[in-house]
Amino acid sequence: MVAAMEVEPFHPELDDVLRLGCFLMSLYAGSKLFSLLRVPALVGEIGVGVIWLVSGCLPEYLNRGLQVMGKLGLLVIVFEGGVGMDLAELRSNGVRAFVLGFMGMVLPIAVVGATLLLLGYPLIESTASGIVLSSTAIGFIMQLMSEAGMVATPMGRLVVSAAMIDDVLSIMLLSVLTALGSSGEAGGVGIWPVVRPLVVSVGILVACLAVRATIGKALETAQMCCTHRRLLSHLPTSLSRRSDTSCVEVDARPTSVATVKPSIFGYPEGACEEQVRQTAPAASTVTEVPAGVTWMNSVNIAILLSMGLGLALSWGAEALHSTYLLGAFMAGMVASAWPSFPSAWEHKTSQLLSWLVKIFFACSVGFQVPVEALLRARFRDVTLLTVAAVIGKFVSGLWAAPMCTRGCTKSMVQVGFAMVGRGEIGFLVAGASLRSGLLTEESHSATVWALMLATLLGPIMFQASLRLNGEDK
Repeated sequence: MVAAMEVEPFHPELDDVLRLGCFLMSLYAGSKLFSLLRVPALVGEIGVGVIWLVSGCLPEYLNRGLQVMGKLGLLVIVFEGGVGMDLAELRSNGVRAFVLGFMGMVLPIAVVGATLLLLGYPLIESTASGIVLSSTAIGFIMQLMSEAGMVATPMGRLVVSAAMIDDVLSIMLLSVLTALGSSGEAGGVGIWPVVRPLVVSVGILVACLAVRATIGKALETAQMCCTHRRLLSHLPTSLSRRSDTSCVEVDARPTSVATVKPSIFGYPEGACEEQVRQTAPAASTVTEVPAGVTWMNSVNIAILLSMGLGLALSWGAEALHSTYLLGAFMAGMVASAWPSFPSAWEHKTSQLLSWLVKIFFACSVGFQVPVEALLRARFRDVTLLTVAAVIGKFVSGLWAAPMCTRGCTKSMVQVGFAMVGRGEIGFLVAGASLRSGLLTEESHSATVWALMLATLLGPIMFQASLRLNGEDK
């Protein structure tokens, strides 16, 4: 206690405040400049982050603090993806999303690994590089779909689902890499450490879907009962006394009367509707009722509780050796059980989310680029590895739509280019592979270059693909 009291309070220097202000201004300017050039804004944001990293103008504590904010921004992006997910569409396209995510992981490993083998690198080193380049960054996917206005479209939901599946499978591959690095040989890899991320992820998925279904049913029942009470308050006294206490089924069609099931009130159908017609308000007045649970009537409280759930599930998923992004995604899906939540979320958080996204791409991605490693690479290796990384992800788009259907070629091209972008996870895995001895200095440098170029080229190619057949979407 005494030691804690002796710590002097921190007072930021004015120079640091001014540097932070200049960083935020340059970040905003870079984002807008690239948007005006019809290039995805996230490319400019990453570029600004790399420039500030090379300049070294930001003190270390600000550097780390901004990366923490960027990680929070990633969680919020993924949470929003869960909020916008259509469960009915997910059920119908779940198999296709899984195949797309699986192939998006396997093909880069095969293509990149084969390329490095041809360049003379060992098998383990080639495989490790392929694993590093196999992950699809869901933060990139969400932002790409958002800038293109495709988050709520079938294609957008398909790519987001595939990216989340890809992320879970990448965690499994990371477990394999970790085991390989600690044992030095494939025979030392245990079964449970490899399959544990998949088992835990499936458990989280099933549990969250069950909770969402329970909450949705409870809210629906509460709303029906609230509607029943409001409808009874507009009925004649003699009619309301003969009513049952069960909930009323109200026809939500835009008519001038509320249609009530005659079996509930014990009147012939014509007589019941006539008496209700004289006293009941318009159907829109009766049916537009907030959720029956009082605390859910507050938008701010609903958002606060949902974000708390997102943080808790993110921590739990990470602690159980799954990916924390799955926890944030499923929390958003649970929150969407309240029908009004998606619109309330967008209204309340749009400006905050815009800045968190910018800070994520500039700091969590741009600050992670190992500039020194880029200077050690050989041009031939970088060129061939980058082409292999792009092709490996692009070919996975073949599973985006059924063959020989209308518009299948366009969907395959767009989804393939959307899957090309990587993210900060690749840079972290590349560094871990170098430290464990799975990658040498040469292969690490070429892999980092391929990561960075694919990260920058993917959004540009995707935006260009949106203009196929003269269409923007």
